[in-house]
Amino acid sequence: MRIHVDVPPFRDALKEAEGALAAAATRAMKEATPELVRELRAQVTSAGLGGRLANTWRHRVYPDQGAQRGSLEPAGFVWSRAPDIISSFVRGATIRPLGGRKYLFIPTDNVPRRSGRRGSTKRMTPTEVEYAFNQDLFIRNGRQGRKLAFIRTVAARSGRGRRRGTAGRLAQGRKLEETLMFVLVRTARMPRLLDLDGPAQRAANRFVAAFDREATPR
Repeated sequence: MRIHVDVPPFRDALKEAEGALAAAATRAMKEATPELVRELRAQVTSAGLGGRLANTWRHRVYPDQGAQRGSLEPAGFVWSRAPDIISSFVRGATIRPLGGRKYLFIPTDNVPRRSGRRGSTKRMTPTEVEYAFNQDLFIRNGRQGRKLAFIRTVAARSGRGRRRGTAGRLAQGRKLEETLMFVLVRTARMPRLLDLDGPAQRAANRFVAAFDREATPR
């Protein structure tokens, strides 16, 4: 008795298996990479750095023609459109004054926010403060080599914020007060608020888990 087994050509079988694994690997990468971006964005917002910086994170997966034309070596590329800012909060950079200046002007809560975009968190610059209050900042010595920049203002009628001491407001009995606007320091250290290694490792683990799931026959 003879037994005959019809086996398809080995090369064709190998090509088919390779194609299935390539598609599974690419689908796994397409699943893991966006999740990494979501984690990085959430890290930025939870650190109090705002949604605008969080949304600078972008991603792309290669090959990008679709899972059916995948690759055994897919790549997930993640980047930020504000790399210098992100990097400074990862390593904790030291900020120094530029242009020959001796001090950085750190605004206090008394400095008004810039007009224009609604909900803006940016404070006025020293020049803008002087223009808004129609007077020059005056400097006094503070502790630990710091200097303090003041302007004379009156309280707003609402009780929130400070206003220019105009003749009309002074006639209403509102008193001029020295208001601290800026703290001057020679350097400022940005804290380490962000971590890239942890999210990257978790993304790698998610890719492996997704690949195992995609490559397992159903």
